[in-house]
Amino acid sequence: MATIVLVPGACLGAWAWSRATPLLQEAGHDVRPVTLTGLGRDEPAAAARADLSTHVADLVDLLERDDLRDVVLVGHSFSGLAISGAAAAAPERIARLVYLDATLPVDGRSAFDAAGPEFEQAILAAVAAGGDPDRVPWFADEQLDAYYAGHELTAADREWIRAETPGHPLATFREPLDGVEAAGGVERTYVTCLRRAFPSPIGDDTPGWEHATLDAGHWPMISRPRETAALLDALARAR
Repeated sequence: MATIVLVPGACLGAWAWSRATPLLQEAGHDVRPVTLTGLGRDEPAAAARADLSTHVADLVDLLERDDLRDVVLVGHSFSGLAISGAAAAAPERIARLVYLDATLPVDGRSAFDAAGPEFEQAILAAVAAGGDPDRVPWFADEQLDAYYAGHELTAADREWIRAETPGHPLATFREPLDGVEAAGGVERTYVTCLRRAFPSPIGDDTPGWEHATLDAGHWPMISRPRETAALLDALARAR
């Protein structure tokens, strides 16, 4: 079976995969859910100033420290950028990149560049209201409904996330990603969550990409863990 490294999106830690992880383990995989720097609850205050290079280094360090090879590296949402940077730095260790409804890398562009000025302004307003200049707080309910209609997160899910997240390091949204072409030889699959509120950047005919879909909102490992695990299992077996 495969080694699957699960990287959560903005504001989330390894706990966000807790519903899907045991299902993948039952299928026989070595599953490694990750909490990136600045996303743990008991980290020093300086961790809040982590940038995108820090998150890329987190993943490369994991791959090299544990000598992981033939890895299926899964990045959800914002972490599409981090897995791209890791693949550029250590392509020989990765069998497949899986972008789970994720931000796509473009050389020289940041997450804010990818999301657009309206989203950037909303995030910066949330930072100002949250009182911590280094951290992006988790979405208010009205923001979820405005930007992620069809998100499928229940009231209990949202309370769970708010109880677990320390917020997300703002600097990671601002730092451009460079050198991603170095990962061009790694197999890439984009998973579109069909209940997303905005068009998918990848389709069935996009050159250089495998495309899959999930009938789910933007946080499928939380709202539809069984379906998410089944798809990741199939992709891991096809590597």
